Amino acid sequence: MNEKTKATLTNLDTWKRGLFMVVFSIISGAAKLIVTLVAVFQFVTLLFKGQTNQVVIPLGQNLSTYLYQITLFLTFKTDAMPFPFVPFPDGTPSSDLDEGDNEDNKENVATTEATTKDDEGIVDVADAEFKNEIETEKGTKNDPSNS
Repeated sequence: MNEKTKATLTNLDTWKRGLFMVVFSIISGAAKLIVTLVAVFQFVTLLFKGQTNQVVIPLGQNLSTYLYQITLFLTFKTDAMPFPFVPFPDGTPSSDLDEGDNEDNKENVATTEATTKDDEGIVDVADAEFKNEIETEKGTKNDPSNS
């Protein structure tokens, strides 16, 4: 065995990270189960009350952000360990977690953050784009010059 491999295998920090990866994988599974239960609860609430429970929505968002932080750690995107080593997330993922992003990814993160803050704006934009597509399709189908 060469010296580099031997040094890597005996490095205590590597083994500590491996242990934390196992622990966070287990936590991730539990968090996914909770997210699934929140989703089922919201669906049942929608069925019986006609609307979702607004109090539970932040819990789903925060758990999703926590799962994102765990995934970044597990995939070696970051060395920063998630909760309980940092405060539990509150809201959408911050862009400072995405170390070393290229410019395209930074634009996507900014767009995501901007659009998730105003859900009604997203629906309006999506509806407008959808309506434009339908009108375009109708215009080309009903246009006698295309026949």
